[in-house]
Amino acid sequence: MKKITALSLLLLSTNLFAQENAPVNIFPAFKVGALAGVNFSSLSGGSVLLEGKINLSSDLNLTLSAGYSKINKKAGFNVKAYRHIQFDNINEYETETYNVDEINYDVFPVSLGLEYYFGHNVYSPYTLFEVGYNGVDFHEITSGGSINGAGSYSTFDQLPSAYKLKDPLFFIKNSYRIALGVGTTYQLTRFVCLDLRYVYQYNNSLENTNQILFGIVF
Repeated sequence: MKKITALSLLLLSTNLFAQENAPVNIFPAFKVGALAGVNFSSLSGGSVLLEGKINLSSDLNLTLSAGYSKINKKAGFNVKAYRHIQFDNINEYETETYNVDEINYDVFPVSLGLEYYFGHNVYSPYTLFEVGYNGVDFHEITSGGSINGAGSYSTFDQLPSAYKLKDPLFFIKNSYRIALGVGTTYQLTRFVCLDLRYVYQYNNSLENTNQILFGIVF
């Protein structure tokens, strides 16, 4: 009995010593992902994304991402506007009309988000939520333009009222985004996995999109 008690105490003290001296990881795991895919709205476009993520818990990640998206939108409206011509001794307001057939947005999103995993296996499904900021540039595809169809004028006040407005697209500013999505990772090795996700994006002042992305996380 004394031998069993002594052996038990020895094993317990050895285990406690091992736990006390085991290295403690005070830094949460950090991963990086690179993804690319397609945006679907009224027309399709492409996207690329770089993403960093850090574990908040075993099932929850905090993400920070930046990327580039091309969002193409069917338009189909007519613009009546003016151009102010001013050089040397010329100072006049020209009227112009044209059709806007398509709008191409170049979008540079930066986002902060959360990923929640429903399990950790070879396939690990998850859901995500992101909010962020869109830097935006754009250009139009136009047709049917005409200059001075309604005449040219020496002052702004002389312009017909229908031509005193700027193209509405000139008032587009940078915007914010909110995104919800689902996806799954597929474990290739201990440190590398594939990532497939679907994301619905609400883009303030832009076209909302459905996005499918595929990439690698390590």
